[in-house]
Amino acid sequence: MAFDAEPGGDPRGPWCKGCRTPIERGQASTHMRFDKDPAGKLGLTGLWHSECARPYWDTISPLLDRMNPFR
Repeated sequence: MAFDAEPGGDPRGPWCKGCRTPIERGQASTHMRFDKDPAGKLGLTGLWHSECARPYWDTISPLLDRMNPFR
């Protein structure tokens, strides 16, 4: 059986850490990193669909805007 994947990887491609479905080629995605899971062993840090990561960005973006010294 031949797989088109890196050793230890899923032959179907990356899976979203948020919704646990495959990230299809061409879909918008982002790499999320969580301090309590830096290596991804808890299943949080890794590649997420952009829509799945949006609730986190909607929470963080206003804080980052307030901290921006150039605004």
